[in-house]
Amino acid sequence: MNNFARPIIGVSKCLEFDMCRYDGSRINNNFVRNMKEYVDFITVCPEVGIGLGSPRKPIRLVTIGGKKNLYQPSSEKNLTEDMHDFTKKFVTSNANLDGFIFKRDSPTCGVTDVRLYHKLGTDVGYGKTSGMFSEGVLKQFPNLVKEDEKRLNNISIRETFLTRIFVLAHLRESLEFKELEKLNQFHSKNMLLFLCHDEELTVKLGLILKSNDDFELIADNYKNIVNSILSSIPKKSSIINTFNYIFTPVSSKLSSSEKSYYFSLIDGFDNDLISQSEISTLLYSWTLRYDLKSIVDQSLFNPFPKTLLLDLIESKKEYSIL
Repeated sequence: MNNFARPIIGVSKCLEFDMCRYDGSRINNNFVRNMKEYVDFITVCPEVGIGLGSPRKPIRLVTIGGKKNLYQPSSEKNLTEDMHDFTKKFVTSNANLDGFIFKRDSPTCGVTDVRLYHKLGTDVGYGKTSGMFSEGVLKQFPNLVKEDEKRLNNISIRETFLTRIFVLAHLRESLEFKELEKLNQFHSKNMLLFLCHDEELTVKLGLILKSNDDFELIADNYKNIVNSILSSIPKKSSIINTFNYIFTPVSSKLSSSEKSYYFSLIDGFDNDLISQSEISTLLYSWTLRYDLKSIVDQSLFNPFPKTLLLDLIESKKEYSIL
């Protein structure tokens, strides 16, 4: 059984935790509910946090004097400074966040596509922007892994989100020991995953670990590059090279037909006919068969608890039956 690090994740409190929406409701979210077993959540409702309560009259983002403001039309209150102050207090108190799940379309928590009205009044046009609270959080933590709850219903986006938060949580826990040995252990476990994303940057990570710098400098440089690696889209050529790296130590033990099958899968993947997971599953089965522990334990094969995908998988099964 894999002992995963526990990510520290910020989340909009109205998602599964509290009845704090503008209408006094709470949003049921199966994914957030399932994550509670594996994640330490930091819940927040910025609007309640600045004293608006729930239920409450609607607020909106409005351009006033050329700047984005948070405004409540019913009371004619400008809440901009209150929200800025609340955001500063939040980021100061929560410096160890590994990720954040924001409420979509919220004037405080939305990540993108939030309405920004051109001026005060009714029946005015609007553009699109980010929420005032989420914007402040992401300005303070530019490398924070963030998504909104709607995008996480896409399985590819969710897999990427989960991979990043669990790997970064493992890195955070490893760095807490302030020991190069722990950082080397982290690197060994995640090296193949990093290679799939960016071979050149993965090589740089290895060089950083071999440097004679003090630990704090090594840790800062290492963490910055890991963030860059995980925020990049894996290159097909890098994935194939990594698969071939795994294949090499087992190839001498395989039959000619097994080898041919492997290379046919690689060709299919290169031509977008085969999924990455199909090859990964095959390689994992071979490394188990031949007890290649240095590869079996790689996070590439099991970066996060697979049960966190079950609600999406089950919903697809139900849909297919109808």
